[in-house]
Amino acid sequence: MLRVGALEVDTRGRVVRRAGQTVVLTAREYSLLEYLAVRAGQVVSRTEIWDHLYDMNDESTSNVVDVYIGYLRAKIDKPFPASRRLIHTRRGQGYVLSAEDHHNMGGDDS
Repeated sequence: MLRVGALEVDTRGRVVRRAGQTVVLTAREYSLLEYLAVRAGQVVSRTEIWDHLYDMNDESTSNVVDVYIGYLRAKIDKPFPASRRLIHTRRGQGYVLSAEDHHNMGGDDS
């Protein structure tokens, strides 16, 4: 079980809950969230995410990673106040999954 704030990722059952409510994710969304949860508190680059999601060393100019981050934000963060967001953007670096406030750490939670 991986926990980040009120988010729980059950890696055996592949079930995600936030504040006790089950969050329904596609297989790719789950894979991305689990990867971010394993690396919680660390900046994860778009390239690392791409390599994890697609398991290939392909240089992508696509915005597919940003699209999937957007899907996760809609399901994980949007139902909660902005002050309780878990997925944070580190401009020019990547993304961080954390229950801590990243506005004061160079974050751009857009």
